Amino acid sequence: MFDKVIEIPKLLEQVEAVEGRLSENHYALPEIKFKIKALKSGFNGEKTIYYYLSQLPKEKFYIFHDLRLPYGNGFFQIDALLLSQKMKLILEGKNHSGTLHFDRNQMIQEYNGNREIYENPVSQANRHKILLDYFLKQYKIPLIPSDYYVIICKPSAEIIISSGYTEAFRKIHRAGNLLEIIEESEKRFNRKVVNEATIKNISKLLIKSHTPKEYDVLPMFGINKGDILPGVQCPRCLHLPMTYHRMCWICPYCQFVSRDAHFKAIKDHFLIFNTPITNSEIRTFLQLPNTRITSYFLSLVHLPHSGVSKGRIYLKP
Repeated sequence: MFDKVIEIPKLLEQVEAVEGRLSENHYALPEIKFKIKALKSGFNGEKTIYYYLSQLPKEKFYIFHDLRLPYGNGFFQIDALLLSQKMKLILEGKNHSGTLHFDRNQMIQEYNGNREIYENPVSQANRHKILLDYFLKQYKIPLIPSDYYVIICKPSAEIIISSGYTEAFRKIHRAGNLLEIIEESEKRFNRKVVNEATIKNISKLLIKSHTPKEYDVLPMFGINKGDILPGVQCPRCLHLPMTYHRMCWICPYCQFVSRDAHFKAIKDHFLIFNTPITNSEIRTFLQLPNTRITSYFLSLVHLPHSGVSKGRIYLKP
């Protein structure tokens, strides 16, 4: 069963929110569009792995997608983890296009005449396996045998492995072979080493320890706060801003009327600025006429908050 299901990456949501609130000729748009394309590609790879894992019998594994766990002075991130009484299985997904060359020191992607060099994902997955053992050991959890694989999610990608690199031949597989790989691992790790209660405790520990990374997205692209266009965006034609009129939002461009378009605008504010907001700040951002109406709209969103009256601060969900 999925203890931690797949989710849209927070950074993808943040960058898309920024893209929708920049002028059409903003200098950062090409870089932002390239970043969105890369993030969507990675997310599509995660969805491919999720699809195949969802075909497993529910009772076989506890499954965790996109775990980010603390250890030492930093964190390590696992694309997918399968956990049972017999074994732990770490999956590192790659959704690159073109030709992928693997050697002991790197992965080289050749695509559309471009050449990019990345960390060797086999070494990366092995490191995550070791770090997960270290992480669990500090909580006095018995050692559960583990293995790892690199899953190539793009069917059209060409895989070339350096001659003699036997570890990569064993560890790199296409997503379509995922169920077969898992079956083979189950045959090798066929003895229960912990009881079901221990597995449940590990699951609770992993969920509790998961620490999503926080991004300050505007400095990533050298964007000034004042470059972000305020207002409520039309859900139909994406025009900014809509006009407020008697508890409704009216698009001056396509005449679309909405009663809830402000929900996305408030979400955009949190995604882009990643800070708490006051009534005054959100009133300015939504371009509402007064604090009373702003308070009403904020009450509909049910945001956590602290303070009272004019000193109230609204926190991100």
